[in-house]
Amino acid sequence: MEVSTANGTATKASPPHPPRQRNRRKIYTCAGVVLAVILLLVIVAVILSQTVFKAKDPVIAIDAVKLKDLDLGFGLGRLAITLNITLGVDLSIENPNKLGFRYENSTAAVNYRGGQIGEVPIPADKISAGETKPMNITVTVMADRLLSNSQMYSDVIAGVLSLNTYTRIRGSVKILGIKIHAVSTSSCDFEVFIGNRTIADQRCRYKTKL
Repeated sequence: MEVSTANGTATKASPPHPPRQRNRRKIYTCAGVVLAVILLLVIVAVILSQTVFKAKDPVIAIDAVKLKDLDLGFGLGRLAITLNITLGVDLSIENPNKLGFRYENSTAAVNYRGGQIGEVPIPADKISAGETKPMNITVTVMADRLLSNSQMYSDVIAGVLSLNTYTRIRGSVKILGIKIHAVSTSSCDFEVFIGNRTIADQRCRYKTKL
């Protein structure tokens, strides 16, 4: 197409941009905006995962071990012993994370000189963000396992039984769609004084592994 100028000369007008070229530019612009938004979201997610939503160790703690029942009997001139012990264990699970912590079916056990003599299940559950969940469990010692230990007789005569409680909780917390597993354990040693039916010298150790 020719266009006449004031001096009478003719020039060719620039042809309009074809529609395909204009659409291509729009696509490139939109793609650039989308990529920039995605990059920004990734940066924000990384910052949050290392600050506000950074995974923290759940903590299981034994708050108290109580002697609920102790029955001791002797027979045949103190050569035979019957012993039944029931313990009350107060424990708590703390979830310091900003999201809920879900744990699996777990157990709390009572041990005597390295051998398990009692066990109680801890049902699976969920702990809300920042919540500390208390639990009260009762463990009855399996008398046959306790009496089968050859050192039990001398400990009973001495009037002191050295016991241990061991609890293990395994669970996970989801942070930004990523499931992070954690295992928390507690182990407490304590002495049962048979004469006055009391518990003393409780010493606990806690460990958590992400």
